[in-house]
Amino acid sequence: MQVTAAERDALYDQVFVRLSGIDSLWLAAQNEKWEEADRLAQEYVDDLRLVLEDLGWGEGSGTARELRTPPDVLRRVLTRMQKQAEAQQEAEDEEREESRLREERRLRLMQTCRRVLAEL
Repeated sequence: MQVTAAERDALYDQVFVRLSGIDSLWLAAQNEKWEEADRLAQEYVDDLRLVLEDLGWGEGSGTARELRTPPDVLRRVLTRMQKQAEAQQEAEDEEREESRLREERRLRLMQTCRRVLAEL
């Protein structure tokens, strides 16, 4: 199975961002939260395996890449990435809606002030 250069870059960017939180594994172990530590360790192993076996480090070559990572690992990584992307999209949609509502209130306030001031 192949991914395009742009798809490779999107996957790599997500893994790279995720790796910035690897200290959460250390904290879980330090706090003796063994189940959480096990889960996080497995997730980071999967992410690193995808980088090492398929994506490579740094900028991509600009060419399509063959995915050699075993299907069970890809399924875990991609399912997790998809859920994270969907949650992020949902949060951003809510943020946009809140912003739209704030804009409407601000416009209503400005119109009200202009109208009342014009009548004074």
